[in-house]
Amino acid sequence: MSRWFKGLIARFLMLLCLFLWGCFMITPVNITGTWTGTMEWTSGPLAGFTQPISYILLHEGREVTGTVTLPSPGGSSLILPVVQGSARSVNLSLVAQGTNDQVPGNPAVEFRVNGQYEQTVMSGDGTQLIGTSVYSFNWQAVLIGEPVAPAGL
Repeated sequence: MSRWFKGLIARFLMLLCLFLWGCFMITPVNITGTWTGTMEWTSGPLAGFTQPISYILLHEGREVTGTVTLPSPGGSSLILPVVQGSARSVNLSLVAQGTNDQVPGNPAVEFRVNGQYEQTVMSGDGTQLIGTSVYSFNWQAVLIGEPVAPAGL
């Protein structure tokens, strides 16, 4: 075996070791906990207004479940269950659905957010479908309740 070929193999093995070491050193982020923040409407009759938002999330593997609490007319809150949620790498996606029985006609509500998270901060954009009307918003939230350590760590 030539010196050149041995040097090539040594470099390849060193790069492979560095890559694998980096893969094992990545600490998974767990977004389980209580998050509170704000959403600023970017469309619809409330465009420019800011309202409170909160999440109670359970993050297992890549799946996220829990609830989203939104303001509702009359100063009350609307709690929607998360029906589809995922967290991969630093990206988050949630869909919560339900009906608002505090409004005449009990309209269907679908709440969708996409965003990024880092340890104790999340932010992104989203839409809220109320009946047949779609409204857009930007949101941000901070962790106020300690996350639960992922199983196996």
